[in-house]
Amino acid sequence: MVGSLNYDLICVLERLPATGETLTALSHTTAFGGKGANQAVAAARLGSPVRMLGAVGSDPTGASMSRNLEDNGIDASGLLVADAPSGIAMINVDAAGDNTIVVYPGANAELGPEWIRTNADAIRSSSCLVLQLEVPLDTVIEAARIAHTAGVPVLLNPAPARALPDELFGLCAAITPNETELGILSGLPGIEAGAAALLQKGAKAVIVTLGKEGCLYMDGRGSFAVPSYTVRAVDATAAGDSFNGALATRLRFGAVSADDLAFCNAAGALAATRLGAQPSIPTLAEVTDFMEKRRT
Repeated sequence: MVGSLNYDLICVLERLPATGETLTALSHTTAFGGKGANQAVAAARLGSPVRMLGAVGSDPTGASMSRNLEDNGIDASGLLVADAPSGIAMINVDAAGDNTIVVYPGANAELGPEWIRTNADAIRSSSCLVLQLEVPLDTVIEAARIAHTAGVPVLLNPAPARALPDELFGLCAAITPNETELGILSGLPGIEAGAAALLQKGAKAVIVTLGKEGCLYMDGRGSFAVPSYTVRAVDATAAGDSFNGALATRLRFGAVSADDLAFCNAAGALAATRLGAQPSIPTLAEVTDFMEKRRT
């Protein structure tokens, strides 16, 4: 895993504020977050050995984020301790579970390609490399190059969305945009048209996450949809991260199937039923039990 680590400050409100509006929160909490760390925790809780390459500040928050990874069974020896504050995210969540998020990168912006090259052996020896876009783009590309050259499948969650060079698409075994990110990356309306455009850019497979509608899988041979599970959403903050962490546990064994994606949908749905990022991420036993109960 190469990616971000943040400390989340979360306010729960009846509704999200309009521009210029001040609202009183119903409650406030904190949690460990960051897309990279969230996906690392998800993969670890779902049964995969995980090593994290990222950056934290030389502050108490950074030390606590490192300990948290270790508490989740993740190898945190690849963390850079940067001369910068640790990253934070400010999250508002409404009564329907929808949210707005503002991220201050802090130390995450200090994770440069040189740190990735220093830890290249950890990438080469992996069964899957997972990437997001909350660290510098040249760092993401360097990690993907190292993995691709070594024959390690690369899973890119292109969030937060931004324009990407075609080279990066060509290094990806799978890319997982949501519908909004797909539109930004492809420049096209329509899910299938957008996914096909990313394949043309070089991605081997595109998995579009569609929230409560499930996901769409497309590769050069065709496409199929996998429905999600109906749950009472509390906070969608780490639902996508749980999906991606779950996908990493399956992608490390090769191509993914509809059953694999149903597992990923279940992990994301369960995460949406709980408040906070990492506190909401389910274990393998919880996902398995959830799916078994939905079959009966």
